[in-house]
Amino acid sequence: MDEARRSFWTWIWPPLPIARRLWMAVVAAAAYSAGVRLVHPSDGVLPPLLSAQLALINTAILGLLVSFRTKVAYDRWWEGRLLWGQLVNTSRNLCLKARELARLDTDERLKFLALISAFPFALMRHLRGEVQLTDIPNFEKDPATPAHVPAEIARRTIAMVAGLREAGRIDGHMHQMLDLHTSALMDICGACERIRNTPLASSYLSLLRHGLVLGFVFTPWALVQTLGLWVIPVQAVAVYFLFGIELTAEAVEQPFGFDGDDLPLEAYCETIRASAEDILR
Repeated sequence: MDEARRSFWTWIWPPLPIARRLWMAVVAAAAYSAGVRLVHPSDGVLPPLLSAQLALINTAILGLLVSFRTKVAYDRWWEGRLLWGQLVNTSRNLCLKARELARLDTDERLKFLALISAFPFALMRHLRGEVQLTDIPNFEKDPATPAHVPAEIARRTIAMVAGLREAGRIDGHMHQMLDLHTSALMDICGACERIRNTPLASSYLSLLRHGLVLGFVFTPWALVQTLGLWVIPVQAVAVYFLFGIELTAEAVEQPFGFDGDDLPLEAYCETIRASAEDILR
């Protein structure tokens, strides 16, 4: 019963990875609105720039900027998911074709398995920061020190396929079929690097955050005369959603990190490893 109640509550009110920063903004908004209500002039005369019209214009502009910001951030997150899904399929196809076309022996299968399993792990570590080849499973004692570890693993995979061609184990057509997938490894890596290294233009971020701050500061002054004490919860709810969207967009626009909204790269790496082992063993 307790588990069912927790599941129902989680469905109604799912936890937010950005909750700590978001609640800080909501509390600050409520406290500020309370301060506005406390010092609001009793005669109800407001300066023109603090009118409801200004709040309405700011809200309309914010709506446009927030919708653009959310779309761009989610597009980056979704493209990252598509790329890792492509990596899963590419790895499976490469293992299947190598096994059936080249008739790999036991040692070759183990070597191929080590390379295919290592590439996604190396890519994950590379996207999250610096990585050494010795940090990758099955390569802990490797003396090589490449600057780009995923590229080194992809190179060794391509070299192994080329060796099969030179040994006459596969013909030119078979080599082309395998090369299609080995080349895709670095195509996926480059696309992920593009997402990681291309932030949203700073002008859009500046305009959006200027609008959020102006709304945070001026909206209570525009609404307090009409709403009275109700301005506190109204402002808190508005800040909850507007700042929440911005904080969520900030989290998902870089989908390869460790935050709760980021892609579960460890699970994808394990999926590839398990699939490769199932196919090649």
